[in-house]
Amino acid sequence: MSTINFIRHGIVSVLALGLSAATHVHAANVVVSPSNLGDWAFYATDSSGVIGTGSGTGDLVNGPATPPLGSGSAHLQTGAGEGDGSVQLRNDAFAGTRLDALTELKYSTYATSWNGQQLPYLTLWLDTNNDTVRDDRLWFEPAFSEAGAGNGNPNPQPNVALNTWQQWDVLDGMVYNDNGPSGPGSNAITFSDYLTANPDATILNDAGQSIGGIRIATGFASAGDNFDTNVDAFIIGTGAGSTTYNFEAVAIPEPASIVLLGLAAGSFFVVRRRRRN
Repeated sequence: MSTINFIRHGIVSVLALGLSAATHVHAANVVVSPSNLGDWAFYATDSSGVIGTGSGTGDLVNGPATPPLGSGSAHLQTGAGEGDGSVQLRNDAFAGTRLDALTELKYSTYATSWNGQQLPYLTLWLDTNNDTVRDDRLWFEPAFSEAGAGNGNPNPQPNVALNTWQQWDVLDGMVYNDNGPSGPGSNAITFSDYLTANPDATILNDAGQSIGGIRIATGFASAGDNFDTNVDAFIIGTGAGSTTYNFEAVAIPEPASIVLLGLAAGSFFVVRRRRRN
């Protein structure tokens, strides 16, 4: 093979390898930045829950402290005197995913101000009878998966705390739903118990407001409560694979893009050495 053809072959091979790696990594670890929110959107509401009616803040920031992934996180802060409203993140990419297909559902939180126990919580809009209409909503609130929540949780998770990052495992936690008979606090049930009662439950988007059916929210408490919270490392997985969302204040290269650049640089270094020989 001539030197020129060898160079061309090497560069093409490197680029192909890098692009293959980029595709794989992008599916596993997605960076959400201000210029590329992707599957996510921020909304603020007043106590009515109607999007666009509140004065809270939803944005991407650096910190606080050391987030689980990267250097940033999603920031959710209710407006002054509007703790009965909300600030929320919505994801619209998993409509049609059955709950019994989930293998992972986790996220991490941080709070600098709250009402004493309420961290950002997760809500899923659900179709339970295959009619593509919302029949129920499933709620996970971290405080109700503590050992002291009084609901017989077989797998207690950490006690909620201020000023620290904590990860929550929804599939291993306690939940409640709109239609009962479960409820908040001592009336919460295991995720598996909800599945037993609703074997066909499937995520769907919030058709009422044309937004995503996966919601992470802070607020909806008392007007005088002040919520200043953060979320990072949202993980959702099925048998087809898991996606981890990394919230960042600035766009950063995907890991495979860095690998690609390094491999390409390495290939040119090899070429230079061979020319010297």
